[in-house]
Amino acid sequence: MRDLSFAGFLKRYVRSLSLTETNSLYKLAKEAADENPRLREPLLLYAVFIDKTDVLLRAVRAHTLYSDYKNLANKYDKASFKTALQDASSPLSEEYKKVWRSYLSRKNRLQNDNHTKELMRNKIVKLQKAKGMSNYRLYADLGLNPGNLNAWMKYGDPNKVSIDTARRALKYLENAPKV
Repeated sequence: MRDLSFAGFLKRYVRSLSLTETNSLYKLAKEAADENPRLREPLLLYAVFIDKTDVLLRAVRAHTLYSDYKNLANKYDKASFKTALQDASSPLSEEYKKVWRSYLSRKNRLQNDNHTKELMRNKIVKLQKAKGMSNYRLYADLGLNPGNLNAWMKYGDPNKVSIDTARRALKYLENAPKV
């Protein structure tokens, strides 16, 4: 699987924030200036990271956003913007840093989910021992794939179960009576 780039994230992010679900800088600029303030910071970042800052500045020339965008565009290029986003003590607005944190959260989602599944697996193993419940009983009662559940439970392969399946198994064991 390809690694998520910041520009790729921004492209999807501004499209999802847009009321018209577009990536047109002119349409997005009008929307950000008139009716969708949540789009303002991600829009500038999007333009900077796809090297279209000049297009965005032309699109907002008649709006109040122009001076803010122009000041930031003069102060930061792509590399310095990325550095400022990563630096908690930078003078960059918190709204821009929120976009960066959203990106990191999305980028690291699989790693975070795998960590969560590992924690759930450890708790499930303890509950199984305490309640005397086998893997067979667990997958039979929940209607789960035996091979995938066993690979996850015995060998810790987090790719064999979804986060929802792990939650279901944990919830089932927490509420199951002792055998």
